[in-house]
Amino acid sequence: MPETIAIVSIVLAAAFLQGLTGFGFGLIALPLLGFFLDIKTSVPLMVLLAVIISIYLSFSLRKSIDLKCAFTLLAASLAGIPLGVYALKQIPTRGLSLCVGVIMVVFTSYQFLVRPEPRSFGKRLTVLAGFCSGVLGGSLGVGGPPVIIYTALQPWTKDRAKGTLAFFFALSGVAVIAAQAWSGMITDEVLHFYGLSLPALLAGIFLGGKAYDRISDHGYRQLALALVFLLGSMMLYRNI
Repeated sequence: MPETIAIVSIVLAAAFLQGLTGFGFGLIALPLLGFFLDIKTSVPLMVLLAVIISIYLSFSLRKSIDLKCAFTLLAASLAGIPLGVYALKQIPTRGLSLCVGVIMVVFTSYQFLVRPEPRSFGKRLTVLAGFCSGVLGGSLGVGGPPVIIYTALQPWTKDRAKGTLAFFFALSGVAVIAAQAWSGMITDEVLHFYGLSLPALLAGIFLGGKAYDRISDHGYRQLALALVFLLGSMMLYRNI
C-alpha cells in the first residue's frame, strides 16, 4: 500500500507539471518511479501516461497548434534518431550527458541573464531543433529540450507554444508506444499500475490546467527555460 500511494503521488505531481507546461512528465516521474519500479516497468508506464496528457492537451488547444511546425519538427526528429543511436555506440554515455548538460545550463543561464527578445525562427532552425531532438532522444532518451527551447524563444502565445509542444510529444509518444508494444514492453504489470494511476493523472491534468490559466505568455516562457535548466543540472549532477 505505501508503494502504491507513492507511485500515485508521483503521477499526480508529474501530471500537474505536464498539465501546466505541456511537457515535463518524465522529468519528475522517471527518476522517482525508479525507486519503486523496475526500469522496464517505469519507462513504458511513464510513456503511456504522458501520451494521454499530450493527446488531451492537443485536443483542448487544437486551434492554437502550429501544425506545419509540429510536423517539420517530427520529421527532422525521426531523421536524427539513427545518428543518436550511432553516437550512443561510439561515445561514452557519461561524456555525452556531461556535454549536453553543460550546453543546456549555459544556454538557459544566458537567456535568464541577458534576456534577449523572443524572435521568430525560419524553417532551417525548425529542422535543426527537431534533428537535435532526435539525436538526443536516440542517444540519451531526452529529446525534449531542443524543441522546448525552440518554442520558448519564439514570440508565440503560451497557447501556441503549449499546444504545438503537446502535439509534437503526442505524435512521438504514440510512435514510442507502438515500438514498446511490438517489443513486448507493455506488460500486465505496466497496465496494472496504469489503471491505478489514471485518477491521479486526471487530477493532475485538472490542477495543472488551473495553474496554467494564471500565468502570462512571458511567465510560460520563463517556466519552460527553468525546467530545461533543471534537467541540464540534473544531468550534470548524475554524471560528475
